[in-house]
Amino acid sequence: MALKPRVVLSELRRRKVYRSAGVYVAVGLGVLGAAEVILDPLGLGGARPYIVILVLLGFPIALALAWAYEVKPESSTPAPDPLPADPGAIGRGPIGTGTIQGDSIAVLPFESMSPDPEGDYFADGITEELTNALARQEGLRVVARTSAFAFKGERADIREIGHRLNVSHVIEGSVRRTDQALRITAQLINTEDGFHLWSEQYDRSHGDVFKIQEEIAGCVVQRLLVDVTEVQGFSIATADLSAYDAFLKGRYSLAQLHPVAVQEAIDQFEAAIQRDDHFAPALAGLAEALTFQAIGFSDRPAQETMPVAEEAANRALELDPLLPEAHLARALALMYWRWDYKGAKAGFDRALELNPNFAEAHLWEEFYWTYVQHDFENAIEANRRAQRLSPLDMRIRGRHGTVHYLFGKLEEAERLFREELVDTPENPLPHLGLADTLVRMGRPDEGVASMEEAVRLGGRPHAFLGMLATFYGLQGEAGKATAVLEEMEDRQGAGYASEFWMAIAYAGMGRMDEAFAALDKAVAERDSNLLYLSVVPTATGLNDDPRFRGILDQIGLGHLGGFD
Repeated sequence: MALKPRVVLSELRRRKVYRSAGVYVAVGLGVLGAAEVILDPLGLGGARPYIVILVLLGFPIALALAWAYEVKPESSTPAPDPLPADPGAIGRGPIGTGTIQGDSIAVLPFESMSPDPEGDYFADGITEELTNALARQEGLRVVARTSAFAFKGERADIREIGHRLNVSHVIEGSVRRTDQALRITAQLINTEDGFHLWSEQYDRSHGDVFKIQEEIAGCVVQRLLVDVTEVQGFSIATADLSAYDAFLKGRYSLAQLHPVAVQEAIDQFEAAIQRDDHFAPALAGLAEALTFQAIGFSDRPAQETMPVAEEAANRALELDPLLPEAHLARALALMYWRWDYKGAKAGFDRALELNPNFAEAHLWEEFYWTYVQHDFENAIEANRRAQRLSPLDMRIRGRHGTVHYLFGKLEEAERLFREELVDTPENPLPHLGLADTLVRMGRPDEGVASMEEAVRLGGRPHAFLGMLATFYGLQGEAGKATAVLEEMEDRQGAGYASEFWMAIAYAGMGRMDEAFAALDKAVAERDSNLLYLSVVPTATGLNDDPRFRGILDQIGLGHLGGFD
């Protein structure tokens, strides 16, 4: 690709070629002046033309060396100097030798150098927004935030990171924010040899944070995609900075996927919206967080959370029709609240059309293929796409095992979950997946032991208790099953417990009339957990009851009959 004159001039300036040329000219003139004084008295005046020729020939060589001088391997990011008194001053760092061929990149977590202990969320927010900006660029595969953040706080070798994430390049950097100024540094590194291909340091005011992110993304794309003629798709939302702060805190909390953290995320998104009610990403974030609550992360009923989630998603789409997160949020509301599966699929498709690197959308699309269409090939392919974009995301890895056992591939599922537990023994989700797999394999004693461990590690959420009571019932431990069911009923009396998981518990204990009465209530309340109904273990007996098909019909899944 031919370099544009503007790009060439910019490169000359940023590589300090102009300064080197000036220094060379000054030194050359000094040499010639000295020759005038020294050569004639020594009787060497005839050498003067040769000295002139040597000085002239050396000029292009000096410029070439100045151009290439900055390309050198570096082992780590240097700590930034103290912030300058003038926040508008811009320092320049070394950059590379033109456009680099490449198609894959990961944005590693930017290091917070701020004195404020809350600086982590701000640095994480910069990392995430930069990831989102790059992900929209056609032709560039961008690893999802979740996998890149697995290296937060580590000093792993860049080549090892590239191998584990399967990327040819990474971006790393640091952020330092004070009351007066903002400093962001960024480096683009080739993972094959560890060479720094480009780096920049930005010393600006706080209000320039959005512009800096766009500049970094534009510079990276122009160096990675050799055929790019114009950088497209960078639309980092501007908002009141206090709203942006709250939004970043919300995203930081939501990534923890813990009931308390999800509520903290909701609080922060609501604070951001209160400060700027036109901030579409915060509205989309609120919708997603409320959906998480509806499917097992709180005691709040779907009737309370999902209408708000739907309204927030719709508002985000009105404000920014090109925001992938808004399309995903609305798709989740359609699938889990409206049971409008055609509309949900269209939403997933649109989110992925806008951002093919959107690992979360691929992950949620697998849920559609699994629970709505019962299509193993499409479900596993969606999971694989998500894994390619986020190879270290434990949620995606866990769903890989889940898809296998829900489609009857039990031996493979057991192997996958046991491998996962070797790496993450304190994660309750693989214990839960293994428990369900073992019960379906006719090994309830082992399944119960695994489910008890999941409950111990997971904090006793509704879904875990419902499954534990069910498995106790199937094992013949009526006393234990009753004790867990009473705990769920106490929660129900105190406020709310998912009728769906109450129904599953009743069914495992053989109390089918109570189970279907609870399912009727779940339908009336539009319990978002109902999508799991078609895949409950056949050992519960729900599938064999003539009332089962009627419940599936009411939630739009009449084409499914349940499977083991």
